[in-house]
Amino acid sequence: MSRTNIDVAIYQIPRFEDSPIATVRYTEYDGYGRAIKVNEVDYWEAEYFHCQVLQAVACGLDVAISTQLNVRTLQKKLNSWIN
Repeated sequence: MSRTNIDVAIYQIPRFEDSPIATVRYTEYDGYGRAIKVNEVDYWEAEYFHCQVLQAVACGLDVAISTQLNVRTLQKKLNSWIN
């Protein structure tokens, strides 16, 4: 049984000088659609962050993003990656 939907949630957080630009939680599922692992990663560099999120979505992981970056711009990028 494989998952047909990939969930991506993006949350805007306040900008703080000493915090990462984004914190992302990646959720992995087993063959029955049950969550088996959640990894949380902090990103300090935008290009690496974008690359990792794109790869996770391509692999079928659910992604929850908390970011200081512009959410609208990020949503447009995600839509172009997925389509």
